[in-house]
Amino acid sequence: MKIGIITGASQGIGYALAKLLSEKGYTVYGISRSGFELAGVTSIKADVTDFETLSAVYQSIYEKHGKIDFLVNNAGMGISGSIEDTKLEDVEKIFKVNFNGVFNSTKAALPFLRKSKPSKILNISSVAAEFPIPFQAFYSSTKAAVTAFSDALLNEVEPFGISVCTILPGDIKTNFTKNREKNRIDSLEYKNRVEKSLAVMERDEQNGMTVEYAARVIYKVIKKKRTPLHKTIGVKYKVMIFLKRILPRKLVNKLIGSIYGFKKL
Repeated sequence: MKIGIITGASQGIGYALAKLLSEKGYTVYGISRSGFELAGVTSIKADVTDFETLSAVYQSIYEKHGKIDFLVNNAGMGISGSIEDTKLEDVEKIFKVNFNGVFNSTKAALPFLRKSKPSKILNISSVAAEFPIPFQAFYSSTKAAVTAFSDALLNEVEPFGISVCTILPGDIKTNFTKNREKNRIDSLEYKNRVEKSLAVMERDEQNGMTVEYAARVIYKVIKKKRTPLHKTIGVKYKVMIFLKRILPRKLVNKLIGSIYGFKKL
């Protein structure tokens, strides 16, 4: 029986993945700030920004089962708005959750994952890490940091039998859209473009893939013996990332700007 931990499991991808894994016979622990109810899944209230609590929780799970087979770092948040209008405390907040949270959870789990080899860490990044989106600069930055962190982490822990995969989902229909924190627009120079950009972003998300589809893809990665370094979810996004590799970087950035920044090519 496989033992797994998922952070940010109360909704969205985390909830769908916890449900699927439970149905497949896995023992699943779901970490969230608010707690949740899901048959077959043990819900634990904990904040990913609190390392000491996570460490104690992961130790108790290891002591109960004698192993932890995988960790999925999924907890995250979003903010939107222009860089000029964003306050430092908001930047610190999103990095504290999206990046520090991954670090805290990983650091807390590593002593037990090393004793449980072979084991896995799956970090949920985003296609936005590959395509930094205007008026989503800090979300894109946190996810790019998660991707770089994961790549470096693999080379540190692979000798211990731990594999690491960065998951890069594209647009997904979740409550993330509704929960995104929108910065106050103080600069009228940005107002029209920010509002248009967010409208496009929210439309794409609400027309995006289902959380169930994303969960199935992640489940297959958990099952694989040979873990990919990166796993992009969605054919369209795989094509986009391939094109990014062969097209001039400046052209790609201009294309993103024309879609989300409302600037002419």
